[in-house]
Amino acid sequence: MKVLVVESNSGIAQLLSSFLRRCGHVVDEASYGREAIRKLQGSRYDLVVTDSEIIGVDGAELCKYMKSQFQDIYVIGISGYLSALKDLADAGADVCFSKPFDIDQVRKAIDCRIALRGASTRMPNQSPSSPEKSSESFLMVI
Repeated sequence: MKVLVVESNSGIAQLLSSFLRRCGHVVDEASYGREAIRKLQGSRYDLVVTDSEIIGVDGAELCKYMKSQFQDIYVIGISGYLSALKDLADAGADVCFSKPFDIDQVRKAIDCRIALRGASTRMPNQSPSSPEKSSESFLMVI
C-alpha cells in the first residue's frame, strides 16, 4: 500500500515511516497540513496516518478534506488529546489511537484494512457497474 504519514514531530514520523516500510509499504511524509494536501493532490494514497496537531490545516480539517476528495482513502488518526481524537473521528477518521500508541495496534488496523479490501474485491454477485459499498469503516479509540 502507498501510505502518507502526516506528523510534525520528526521522531514519531520517523518511527511510523520506518515501521511501515519494514512492513512492505511505500511511505511518504508530510510535516504539516498544506504539504499533505499537495502530496494528496499529486499522488494516490491508500492510507494516511495523521496527527491531530499539525501546522496550518489541522488533522480534523485534513481528514474532512480527504474524505470529501478521496472517499476510498483509509485514515488513521492519532493524538495525545481525547477531544482531538473525537474531532478526528467526527471528521471521518476510520481508526483513532491515543498517544502514546502501540505500534502493533497500528499494524493490526492496517492488516485489517488490507484484509477487508481483499475480501471486498472477492465479494460474489457484485457487478462492476454497480459496486456495493462494504461496511469497512470502524472506529477504535485506545
